[in-house]
This record gives sequence, structure tokens and C-alpha cells, in this order.
Amino acid sequence: MQERRRFVRLDTRLVVSYAIVPPTAAQESVTKDIGGGGVCLFVNEPLKPGTRLQIDLTLPGRERPIRFLGEVVWCESYEVIGATQRARSIEAGVKFLQINPADQQTIMQHVILSLQPHQAA
Repeated sequence: MQERRRFVRLDTRLVVSYAIVPPTAAQESVTKDIGGGGVCLFVNEPLKPGTRLQIDLTLPGRERPIRFLGEVVWCESYEVIGATQRARSIEAGVKFLQINPADQQTIMQHVILSLQPHQAA
């Protein structure tokens, strides 16, 4: 499969709240990764590609969450095998549909700064 991403991704766990549009009850979750074109979320139930989500994403050090409209591009369920139990995990790749350009820039800056090696003082 050919990689078609236009933006670098940062593997990070950020707090999100998401709701299926038209509005349903919001659900809390975390990201698996994030980039300038979208996010990968851990979700509670399988979501069909094309499903629209209203998402509030909280970046570290930022009071106000970034709110955007996204569209599910793919969704996969898999089994996580741990030392004592098995669990199911569901991931959904979500592309940005409607996002404030300044907020998208903030996300891209967060990704780039997080990927840079930290300089020792």
C-alpha cells in the first residue's frame, strides 16, 4: 500500500471529546497520533467511513480546546493481548473538513516542535 499522507504524524496521546454529527452525546477519548491533515483516534464503537465528527482536541499548555469538523476516512478494530487479559481496540483515521486555519497551524507547530530533538542547556 502506498503512503499518501501529506503531513508528518506525531505519535501522541491527547485528550479529545468527539460527537457524531448530527450531534449525539459527546464521548471522551485520546488520540493515537496527530498531523496537519487529521488525527487518529481511539473510538468506542466502529465508525463508517464518511461519518462526520465534531471534535474538541486539547493541546498541552493550551486552555481552549481546538474544535473542528472531521470525516472518518478509515476505521479498524483489533485485539490487544496483554499479560493478564485481552481487550479490543478501535481506531479511526479522521481528516480535517472544517478547521480554523490558525488552529490547523497551531497543530502543525505542535507536531514539528514535538518531533525536534530537545537541546540540553
